[in-house]
Amino acid sequence: MEKKKKKKAWLMAGVIILVVIMISVSVFRQVSAKAPSVKTVKTSEEEISSLLMIPGAIKLQEEQIVYPSPDKGELKEILVQEGQTVKKGTVLAKLQNAQLELETEQNKLALESANLKIDQINQKMKQFKDKEKALIDQIGKEEAKKQLDPEHEQLDMEQKMANLDLKQAMLQKDMISKRQSELEIKSLLDGIVLSVKKPGESSVTAANAEPIVHIGKLDGMVASGLLSEFDTLKVKSGQKVIVRSDAVPGTEWQGEIMNVALIPQQNQTAIQNGNQAVQYPVAIKITGDTNSLKPGFQVIMEIETDKKVAIVLPIDAVHDDGDKPFVYLIKNGKAYKQDVKTGITSGKKIEILQGVSKGENVIIHGPNSIKDGMEVTEQ
Repeated sequence: MEKKKKKKAWLMAGVIILVVIMISVSVFRQVSAKAPSVKTVKTSEEEISSLLMIPGAIKLQEEQIVYPSPDKGELKEILVQEGQTVKKGTVLAKLQNAQLELETEQNKLALESANLKIDQINQKMKQFKDKEKALIDQIGKEEAKKQLDPEHEQLDMEQKMANLDLKQAMLQKDMISKRQSELEIKSLLDGIVLSVKKPGESSVTAANAEPIVHIGKLDGMVASGLLSEFDTLKVKSGQKVIVRSDAVPGTEWQGEIMNVALIPQQNQTAIQNGNQAVQYPVAIKITGDTNSLKPGFQVIMEIETDKKVAIVLPIDAVHDDGDKPFVYLIKNGKAYKQDVKTGITSGKKIEILQGVSKGENVIIHGPNSIKDGMEVTEQ
């Protein structure tokens, strides 16, 4: 009998404990549901700017690429080596042109012939003067002039023709000298020889011939990309740019806009499809240490635009239910839904144009179950 009483007592105690636990859990859930914990931020005015992100590629700021020139001559020799430092005016390579050599010899003969003719005519003119003087002494000036005029006119015409031949030969010499100077390919800048390649017979005449010499300045890198016609209205020289490359993860470079082209580069594919896609080349000068960058690297350029001071919030604080963007304000321990009008976005921050004022508390982190008018607890 006593055992039954003890068993019954233990059973009653277990029921009571279970009821207490259930009540505690229920109360805890009610309290938690009633006042969830949230993290807030006070609205403030900060400097914000929108970022325009465009793809691009790294290029040398100054470079010279020399291609085969079969129209000027055949490659005779390359006078520089890869890695060599060169000064402006250094002869990089020499060409040879058999046709030009023949024309040079012909021109020398033409000059020699023209000078001989002039010498001969000058000798004839001297003889004519002596003859004229003697005839004047014999028959007088007037009569001598009548007799010698035809001969004088003939000599004068021959002299003019000889001078024209000489002038033409001299002009031809100047043209040949200019073409001969083009047989020496000179460096247009102070730089380093990046590559040297003597072309084969096939690549000299091919339309897609490879460069024979490539020179550049490694201490100056630029990033180039294309802007749409709308984006050109937001970009101007001097604006700050951040450059990133997947080839060098975790690293970024500072830069600024050098220039935006006035003339667009048209997309030929788009034109063929009937869509006039117009894009404007933009060049960005990169500052700082660029040793890890190489020409040809693909990059993303973040161009800072529309810089101003405005009320900003973390982008996580702004929600959108498909109607209007809104935030949750905290007033007197409760969350209140507030529609807002947003402006530009910069990184993880967004501009608030309307809906909240400076100094208000806005929820940035909390449970997804927050409702308008719900009691909340600030962390």
